[in-house]
Amino acid sequence: MKNLYLLLLSLLPLVSCSQSKKAENTAQPKPAAVKPEDVFTTLKFELDGKPCIAVINKQYKNYKNKAMFPLSLFVQVNTTDKDQNGHPTEKEAVIFHELQSRIIRELSAAFKYCHVGTTTMNGTRDILLYINSKDQKKASAILNKIRDENKRFASYTFEPDPEWEAVASFYEAVSN
Repeated sequence: MKNLYLLLLSLLPLVSCSQSKKAENTAQPKPAAVKPEDVFTTLKFELDGKPCIAVINKQYKNYKNKAMFPLSLFVQVNTTDKDQNGHPTEKEAVIFHELQSRIIRELSAAFKYCHVGTTTMNGTRDILLYINSKDQKKASAILNKIRDENKRFASYTFEPDPEWEAVASFYEAVSN
């Protein structure tokens, strides 16, 4: 019995040290996230006398890391089945959501980006993203593949926009 106590006493410091190291590792502060969590809000506006809707990620209002994502990437999707305002029907909205989810999923697997939101206008929907310039070729390859497989995918454009001026009016309209 005495030998068992000695064995347990000799093992106790080893067990307790490994547990304290584990606790120390989990207690360390995590690095600050480059991208905030997504929180979307809906804005209504008009373009050419037609109602439009923007679903904007309000977490990017006053975003401090814009310089890390200086290239706008806007993906335009045609609305095939639409109402009198050119907005998608319920069936069409499901199809758009599936396409948008695929785009987001495939881009996410390749690199980090900022998903600013979407706009719905007369006959089209745009997915608004900001990426790092070094990822433009990867994005093009992914989007070309998806566009070739989907007739609704109309186009995509890249524009240098380090201050995110193209979406500034949305953020001016977003409440805190």
